[in-house]
Amino acid sequence: MQILEHGQNHPQTLLFFPCTAEPVWAFEATIALLSQRRHVFQVVFDGHQPEYPGDFTSVEQTVDEVTAYLKNYGIDRLDAAYGCSLGGACLTRLLALDEISVGRAIIDGGITPYQMPYLLRSLHLAVDVLSFKLAANNRKVLEAAFPPERFTLPGHDSVKEYDAIVAYLKTYSDRTIRNIFWSGNNYALPETSAACSTKIAYWYGADEKKDRKYNIRFIRRYFPQIQLREFPNMAHAELVMIHPEEFCRHAEEFLNLEE
Repeated sequence: MQILEHGQNHPQTLLFFPCTAEPVWAFEATIALLSQRRHVFQVVFDGHQPEYPGDFTSVEQTVDEVTAYLKNYGIDRLDAAYGCSLGGACLTRLLALDEISVGRAIIDGGITPYQMPYLLRSLHLAVDVLSFKLAANNRKVLEAAFPPERFTLPGHDSVKEYDAIVAYLKTYSDRTIRNIFWSGNNYALPETSAACSTKIAYWYGADEKKDRKYNIRFIRRYFPQIQLREFPNMAHAELVMIHPEEFCRHAEEFLNLEE
């Protein structure tokens, strides 16, 4: 696990857990805007950047390492935290343990642990791994799942970006791919969350609402204080990656609320 720091001159802190299957540069525009006002700690998962050695192991290990890093830095409280998809799973566990307190947190399309028998969880894992490998090795499958006209930043060359994404996805090891999906969908949580005072929002796009149905049901039960927010015409992780200005506007509105 690596942590990249931005905006170190700002007193307000924000921990940023990204989604999986995206390189660091996919979040550059968003991080640049966030770091204009905040000291941003950007997590880079193991196995997600070829320049950093190692395989992704688990949500639990990632959260433990982030917690240790922040405490060694002298931080036991964050002003804000954000996590998307797999990053949302990590943020959910971080909040549940409450070893690092957080003022406000946004879980964006965050994955929650499966509530089903082991055999069904294993079947889901096989489907997820196969789907990932198909997308990583077949440009048509990737573009069907994530249309370039929708998932390319305005002004960017979609052909060049998708060439880079295809090459990037091929750097994932089999162990990393398996662990992403197994741990992301089966990570451990305390039976009840720690008594944290964090103001928490769960965001999701209207176009992913069906896929997030069980995540929403779980998260509302687990964090009774959570606020749900649906974004029209948005797919999974689309807001944070493709619409950085809009994302940061909504994020700052929530993070700066007084109540």
